Amino acid sequence: MPTLLQIDGAVADRASRTRVLTNAVAEAWMGRGDAFTVVQRDLHDDQPPHLRERAQHWPEALRGGDPLEESTRRMQDRLIAELLDADALVVGAPMYNYAMPSTLKAWIDLVHVPGVTASWAGSERPLAGLPAVIVTAQGGPLEPEVQDFVTAPLAHLFAAGFGMEVHVVGTSRTLAEMLPELGAEWAAADLRRAEAEAAELGRTISAG
Repeated sequence: MPTLLQIDGAVADRASRTRVLTNAVAEAWMGRGDAFTVVQRDLHDDQPPHLRERAQHWPEALRGGDPLEESTRRMQDRLIAELLDADALVVGAPMYNYAMPSTLKAWIDLVHVPGVTASWAGSERPLAGLPAVIVTAQGGPLEPEVQDFVTAPLAHLFAAGFGMEVHVVGTSRTLAEMLPELGAEWAAADLRRAEAEAAELGRTISAG
């Protein structure tokens, strides 16, 4: 049963363009057949905690005997299991104040574990070859900094760290309804373009 893991890092409201785009990927994925399922993790409504212990960055074999508090271990194990059980990944990563949301960074810190999800000392990468779709949005006109501050770090993590096949879809001028000078018609057309691109990825990315 091919499973898409949908990670939403944006504020949970109707204005979220990245949620429009992650939903486009998810709906197209499910449209491929009854066997195609989606597991959604909403990082806004169910916010992951930041790292509490240094040992969380390492698997048990590399902790030097340091135990994890039981509830912390269960929570982190659950997030890692969701990722490892997925056949594809879509991540909503808006640019907030020239950075990715802190909830998304917290999720990354919890699931990036050398020797478990990433390679350590030549170990295999269990996510290698699986597709990861990053969708992003920013309030103003397109700036190259959105790549430097948001999508490039995520793409590097997923590609170099996890060995995944990375795709990026983005839109901009999401504040056009509040700031008419940004061009509401242009912004709406660009969102439609990005939504179509996201849906195409949902229909065509590898199902594992």
